[in-house]
Amino acid sequence: MSLEQLSYLAQIAGSIGVILSLVFVGLQIRQNTAALRRNEHNSTMAQWTVIRMAIAENRDIAELMTAGLRGESAMIAADQLRLEQFLAEHAWAAFHIWDRTQRGVFPKGTFELTAGPLPGGLLRTTRGGAWWAVPRRLASFLNLSRTSTR
Repeated sequence: MSLEQLSYLAQIAGSIGVILSLVFVGLQIRQNTAALRRNEHNSTMAQWTVIRMAIAENRDIAELMTAGLRGESAMIAADQLRLEQFLAEHAWAAFHIWDRTQRGVFPKGTFELTAGPLPGGLLRTTRGGAWWAVPRRLASFLNLSRTSTR
């Protein structure tokens, strides 16, 4: 085998090595992207769990939500503020799930199955609808209001 033939063989081996290393890098990027998506999903769901558990574990918050949203009685200013902040947290958490679903971080339908129905129900109540009137106008550019009130 001549030196020229060895040179060609070395070039072929080098090319194969480059191709294999590019395939390896591609697989590593795919695995890393999947892990990042999973972490993003877990983080978002953990934020949502904080809100749900606050209602489940704290009777005061549950009563504030049920009585406050129905408009059954007059609310003092502090309770009105608490209710509005809680609704804002619900809307913000729902927005994050909607946004990540739109960007493809979450699978299609995640928002509709997890976060979509709950805010829609809250926003159809007496005080929930009154609260949503202002943010709805502000969020119209996101098309969030139409999605979350179905």
